[in-house]
Amino acid sequence: MSDSSNDHLHLAVALDGTGWHPAAWREPEARPTELLTPRYWTDLVLEAERGLLDFVTFEDGLTLQSDHPFRPDDRTDRVRGRLDAVLIAARAAPRTHHIGLVPTAVATHTEPFHLSKAIATLDYVSSGRAGIRVQVTGRRDAAAHFGRREIAEGADDLMAEAADYVEVLRRLWDSWEDDAEIRDVATGRFIDREKLHYIDFAGKWFSVKGPSITPRPPQGQPIVTA
Repeated sequence: MSDSSNDHLHLAVALDGTGWHPAAWREPEARPTELLTPRYWTDLVLEAERGLLDFVTFEDGLTLQSDHPFRPDDRTDRVRGRLDAVLIAARAAPRTHHIGLVPTAVATHTEPFHLSKAIATLDYVSSGRAGIRVQVTGRRDAAAHFGRREIAEGADDLMAEAADYVEVLRRLWDSWEDDAEIRDVATGRFIDREKLHYIDFAGKWFSVKGPSITPRPPQGQPIVTA
């Protein structure tokens, strides 16, 4: 048996719309008219923080919500439409104090360079409480929003691409050393250029030179979840 004194229980809540039940928006306390307001999301995160949860995740996607897993539907009795998860997290960050903020990002059609600086910025805004939840999508209606690439043939390729994506994120977060910023007015040196590093990542899906344009995040490596 394991030593229970070394076991840690971490609790989180996944935030999506007015709730995970498809009819949750019709409940008396659901506040559907406030769903696209910053106050609604901040209130949810503050409630989770008061409940001493470790972190919250924010659902996101590149298509409208659908009851069908692979294509849009025509239902009008479900929540449709959402705000950007990273921006919601950034809005909630200054109002909260200790809870982790983990927005979702779809790796399949987004660039790791852009996301690396977005999450690094969220880590600064939240004083070291940022994370990222990585998703993939093989849906053709999602690919049609971008039109720049063929979607991967199977789940194995999608997951392999996501693994490279996370590797690029991690390397970019490490591309600034902790003491790369000098900020010495007397000598006129803001950074030590020798402490910024190219990552020179070259793979099947990404070729990223680096370094990041955002200094190393307060956590060094924000939490990556799936």
